[in-house]
Amino acid sequence: MGKVQRKNGKTSVEEALSGATEKVLKQITQLYDSGLADPGSQGALGLNEIAASPLLNCQLKKPRKKITVMIVGNHSAGKSSFINWYIGEGIQKTGVAIETRGFTFVTSGKKRETLTGDATEHYFDFLKDNKFGSIDGMKSNLFTEISTSTDKNFICTDFVDTPGLVDGDMQYPFDVQDAIVQMAEHVDLILIFFDPIGQATCKRTMQVVERLNNSEHLEKIYYFMSKADAVEKEHDRQRVLIQITQNLATRIRNSHAFALPTFYLPRDDVDDKIPNSIEEVCQQIDKSASRLIRYEIPNSIEEVCQQIDKSINMTVQKNMRKLKMDCEMITSSVDKAILDDKAKKADNTQRSLRGSFYYMMSTITFLGMALLVLARILPSVCQVTEHGLCDLAHAKLIIKLQPILEEHFNLIGGIMLVVFIIFLVSGKLVFKLAPVFTKKDLKKVGEYKLVVQKIAQEESGLYEDFFKAHKHQEQ
Repeated sequence: MGKVQRKNGKTSVEEALSGATEKVLKQITQLYDSGLADPGSQGALGLNEIAASPLLNCQLKKPRKKITVMIVGNHSAGKSSFINWYIGEGIQKTGVAIETRGFTFVTSGKKRETLTGDATEHYFDFLKDNKFGSIDGMKSNLFTEISTSTDKNFICTDFVDTPGLVDGDMQYPFDVQDAIVQMAEHVDLILIFFDPIGQATCKRTMQVVERLNNSEHLEKIYYFMSKADAVEKEHDRQRVLIQITQNLATRIRNSHAFALPTFYLPRDDVDDKIPNSIEEVCQQIDKSASRLIRYEIPNSIEEVCQQIDKSINMTVQKNMRKLKMDCEMITSSVDKAILDDKAKKADNTQRSLRGSFYYMMSTITFLGMALLVLARILPSVCQVTEHGLCDLAHAKLIIKLQPILEEHFNLIGGIMLVVFIIFLVSGKLVFKLAPVFTKKDLKKVGEYKLVVQKIAQEESGLYEDFFKAHKHQEQ
């Protein structure tokens, strides 16, 4: 692979694409947060707010505007050193001591800051309410380093520096294997580094590799042998590569497409100082010889960067597809909500008619019971008073029927009471009307649909902006 020239930490490809990539990812996030309005402006209406409206109540997850890259490997595999090199800043501690025992997120921001557990969970909202954050001892071992670097594609990338894996009696403050496997759920790319000296085939690293391969994250994983310049002789490097490959062979599922490129971090050790002694001349000769040896060692450092670039580009396309699908989902939800509302209103009309009938029948039955009681007491009233009501033909008929009413009063009254209760309960059950949209609600739902349709139209423009940069670079 030819050596790619970098300027200010970026290749020409990264320089051409990073601006367009960052712009597209930012615009997609803005469409979810504030829609077509300026962020924070009054009346801003994004997809998130529309989906969360009680009128629709859709489940929507906003895509992240950065990719997350998790680096896994044994102790001293160069994970922290690679991150420092990529962002052009010594933000992570490195050395032979086991520096990283927790999970450290390295992200770009406007101000250099360091965050701990609770602040980290608030900064990365995907850490809330998931299995990773609930692992015992995890929260107190979460850290975030915010850097102002704009090197390479760091502005579109979050790194997760994982604990160095070692065998023996090393005690971690949490279940490190479970933590790495759970974090894999939330990352876009998993880089596994093997150190050619010492712990390259450590048991813990191999167990993590096997667990990741037995999950659904297979397509995210890429393997590299780091610190290739630490083994100067070619046959020694080949021996280490064979040893690592043999240990991985039974643990990986995509062995037919397995690759283990070697890389090392570039060193800026050119010394232009004019030697003043034989000793300094010898030192410069040694340095020159060392550089010549390193130039002969295959260095796939650009391949590592290209995997990150590829993941970013795939994430841009995935986010644009998600934007389109979410717009279609919300539009369908609006149409369904309107149709459901019409059906509910028609059902409510039917229920109202049936309920009114039952209530009317219960009222008639109640009046019948009242007349039955009146017929029961009317003869007694007429015996003690000479009210004109007693001379009416209906009253005289009731008095004649008094013996029959007296004999069957309880039966007739009981039947009428049961009928009354049945009609009354039926009326209450049938009259339970479903909530429906008001005119104001229908107007708002219609506005939601128009906003979503306008947002959906932006998707084609985002594709054009993104692919225009790619076509320009190819030319």
